[in-house]
Amino acid sequence: MQHVLRAAGLESHRAKEYAVHDETVIVVDVAGEAQQMWRSARAGLTDHYPVLALPSFLITDADFRHPIAPGELITRATALDVTTYLTQRPGSQMPGARDRDPEILGTGDEGYDLTGYDVAEFGDPEVLVIVPRPEPWAAFAYLDAYASLLGTRSELMTAAARGWGERYGAVPTVIGLACGFTVSRPPTELADAERLAAEHVAVAGLTAGTSIRAYARALMELRHWTLYDRP
Repeated sequence: MQHVLRAAGLESHRAKEYAVHDETVIVVDVAGEAQQMWRSARAGLTDHYPVLALPSFLITDADFRHPIAPGELITRATALDVTTYLTQRPGSQMPGARDRDPEILGTGDEGYDLTGYDVAEFGDPEVLVIVPRPEPWAAFAYLDAYASLLGTRSELMTAAARGWGERYGAVPTVIGLACGFTVSRPPTELADAERLAAEHVAVAGLTAGTSIRAYARALMELRHWTLYDRP
């Protein structure tokens, strides 16, 4: 553990190892500026990935973890057709979904507040979790954002985050009921942005704060995302 903490620049922080099925994660207490801790760990780690968590019990309490081991969950996630799954869910606003609602979709002119999409508004992260895989999206195989509380498939967020990483360079910074991402390649085409907006809302229904099409326009400007839902 200590060599990982040194590489992350966090050797002075209090930390503890937790078993997640057959693997081990390092949980570091947040002291000081959480995002600075994340940036330090992100820069220093090559074979692990750091992610902040709020609340901490998502990782420290086994009752809130996935019932599936991370390796198996990742295997399932890579096989999941996210587009088909989300399109077929009741109430989906994905292109081609049968339940699309013009009122939820909107026109795009409803407006949006870019300052309203900041994960920091949902509270200060309590811990930084270092998972034993380098792929950012794999962090969702260790921390359950929505499945146990909202009844979605355990592999959904892992699969969705994998796709968002490939398409938009999105990497998770915070996992919780509010999940934060940094984004290096926001969508540049409106149709692509509208599909992404529908994906976000299908995964975390309280994310948009406006119509799907207005949120899509916000996504073309944002370099960070905040997905949010609650039981």
